[in-house]
Amino acid sequence: MEHNEKTCWACKRILVGDSTLGLCSDCLNKYGSPAVAFGVLGLAIGGRFLLKNSGKIIKTVAKGIEIFKA
Repeated sequence: MEHNEKTCWACKRILVGDSTLGLCSDCLNKYGSPAVAFGVLGLAIGGRFLLKNSGKIIKTVAKGIEIFKA
């Protein structure tokens, strides 16, 4: 195997073409779909948290800026 060949990080198969996640087609079906589902769920929960606590976050950031300016 040459040093410049990209391999799948899960099964170490040589990748043909461009793979943004570093997975072969078999592993993409196996690992990629659940990863996307958890990512979307994480974004939804994170966005809800940010909206719920936006006032506290803004106040904390403002205090941090004041401390660094002083």
